[in-house]
Amino acid sequence: MTRTLITVPMKDPAASKTRLAHAISGEERVRLAQLLFRRTLTFLTPFAAEDGVELAVVTGSAWAAGEARAQGWHVIRDPAESSLSRAVEVAAQWAAPRFDRLCVIPADLAAPDAHDIASLLASTDPVTICPASDDGTNALLVSPPDALPFLYGPKSAQMHFAAAQERGLAAQFLALDSLSFDIDTTACLDRALQEVPELAGMAAE
Repeated sequence: MTRTLITVPMKDPAASKTRLAHAISGEERVRLAQLLFRRTLTFLTPFAAEDGVELAVVTGSAWAAGEARAQGWHVIRDPAESSLSRAVEVAAQWAAPRFDRLCVIPADLAAPDAHDIASLLASTDPVTICPASDDGTNALLVSPPDALPFLYGPKSAQMHFAAAQERGLAAQFLALDSLSFDIDTTACLDRALQEVPELAGMAAE
């Protein structure tokens, strides 16, 4: 049986969503980051009922760790919280001796869809990349967990694909709408506030 770890990297909410600083206040950014993270945990928790699937948060935040443990998730400590790439590397190192695959899901998807997650998990390629709308990497499935260097940032979908090719790993892009829609720019936030009713009252909470 193939064992898969789904991991969600999460910064301390106070350090999250800095790209929205000109659009919403620091307090609103914290609330938004917390709301999205809680929604992600709740959305993904049922997948742990599937054979061979476990869930983990990689974080240096005591708040995020507490939220994850409350839902029965593993917590992988990332005290440095230096970068997303480093956080996923920490998760991959933890997962490599325990799991066959690592599935990385962002903490800030606006409206994730269970069918899209199932489609991603059904992939049999060593590397499956779900690109963000700006050609970054949103969801990522890697087998074994430490098969790739993690290269998050601008155009990282192409960089992860190239890294897989360099290592002789079969790789594919899997365009899934709900996994391409995260909230890290003002345009994404505006769209989310229009399309996701739960987020519409965020600023008023």
